Amino acid sequence: MSRFRVALGIRAQLLLVLTVFLAIPWLGYEYVRELERFLGAAQERALAGTAQAIATALHDRARLFDIRPGMPEANPPVPHPGAIAEIGQILQGLSRTTARITVVDRNLNVLARAGALKQPLPTDADAGSRLERVLLHPLYALVLQQPTEDFGDDDAGGAPGDARLLRGALAGILTTDRRPTTDGRATVVAAAQPIWVGDEVRGAVVAEETANAVLAERNRAFERLFNIVLGTLLVGSVALTLFASRLTARIRRLRDDAERAIDDRGHMTGALAGSGAGDEIGDLSRSFSAVLARLAQFASYQQNMASRLSHELRTPIAVVRSSLDNLMLQPLPDDARVYIERAQGGINRLAAILTRMTEATRLEQSLADVERERIDLAKLVAGCVDGYRIAYPASTIVLDTASGEHPADAAPDLVAQMLDKLVANAVEFAAAGTPIVVRLDQAGDELRIAVENDGPPLPEGLQGRLFDSMVSVRRETGGDVPHLGLGLYIARLIAEFHGGRARADNRADGHGVVVTVTLPRAAERAATAA
Repeated sequence: MSRFRVALGIRAQLLLVLTVFLAIPWLGYEYVRELERFLGAAQERALAGTAQAIATALHDRARLFDIRPGMPEANPPVPHPGAIAEIGQILQGLSRTTARITVVDRNLNVLARAGALKQPLPTDADAGSRLERVLLHPLYALVLQQPTEDFGDDDAGGAPGDARLLRGALAGILTTDRRPTTDGRATVVAAAQPIWVGDEVRGAVVAEETANAVLAERNRAFERLFNIVLGTLLVGSVALTLFASRLTARIRRLRDDAERAIDDRGHMTGALAGSGAGDEIGDLSRSFSAVLARLAQFASYQQNMASRLSHELRTPIAVVRSSLDNLMLQPLPDDARVYIERAQGGINRLAAILTRMTEATRLEQSLADVERERIDLAKLVAGCVDGYRIAYPASTIVLDTASGEHPADAAPDLVAQMLDKLVANAVEFAAAGTPIVVRLDQAGDELRIAVENDGPPLPEGLQGRLFDSMVSVRRETGGDVPHLGLGLYIARLIAEFHGGRARADNRADGHGVVVTVTLPRAAERAATAA
């Protein structure tokens, strides 16, 4: 069962890692919210301190809260007018405060008031760069609540705050509260402090202020913080993208150099220049260079081994062969001649192996100088099959060729040599009494030569290596005839020289193998003018 995998390059992976830094804006937002709570609490404490300071000045001054003489208790009690002129003088010094100060008695009569809730907001119109004013400020205004002094407050003429705030103060408890204005466009922070006359609460001081100043400070802190975060993310993204681009470019260059060092047939085409960089990629490049250099030495050893062995062994084989021939001319007992004949058979097999090794080596070296010509592949294959019927009289060889001309630009000797290898391979593996089918057909712009035999299937996992040098199925089947596995390798070399390819597959019925060589079809010739 295949697993779904998403292929991401290094650049995409690094940018994905960069998304972790998106947590920074969230952390900054949480920090600003915490700052807002801290400033709000500080504002409440400041208002409470103001209310306490004024209440202290009014403590134990019973005359200020005496009701007007001669008024019955049933009527609403009204403070003495002189008291209201005196309380106003006490509050006169607070006229410059940003808070609204109100003094009420127990009957919620407003005795005096100083200050106002509406205060001019500081303007930031000229603050920051043009980018901040034109782009960022409007963007932040979409997500942040903006302070405004354009609000309505119906409590401006009467007793301030809600009932809970005043009940708490008149009960002798310092009380703080937050309430929205009547139109909901602003928040009012209030603190109420009781005024004591002896052991009795005779009134309360209420200090009120909007939260606009805190809101404005919060927004400024938010904007400053996010400007820094956005700038950092932008610079980091650009730097990381450039770094990832340079990193991937170096890796791709290393990959391309490694691929160019080896051709499609596995031959070394040149050394890999190691990088002088001191990082891990440079170290990897130098390791690749060293590995490819060792592989090149080993490949050169393998490529020259056949010719060296052939050259070195021909003289000893010739000496042994001539010695055996001379022994055969001598009068020897019959039992001795049997051993000499066995030795001659071994020498002949060894000579055949050297011939195959020399054939493969010479073919690799001579392909570059071979010239091609236009041939009819059907006639060439038919002629070769006629020769195979004579060369392999014990085998039945069937030719199946589509009618018509099958033109190809090829070297006829090489194509015949390739077909020799395919048929020889099929004859060796074909089951006794079964035919060998040589088939030639056309598929589009390609010509296909297939040689099919009935016999054992290919071993599992060998299909991809069957056309490599020194690979033979005979080793897998336990044959006792020495073999180097060069026949199909030579067939592959010839097919690739002509721009084609070779492959081997088990037959559909599982009994036997079909080896197919695909060659390009020659272009049609232009009609000759009459």
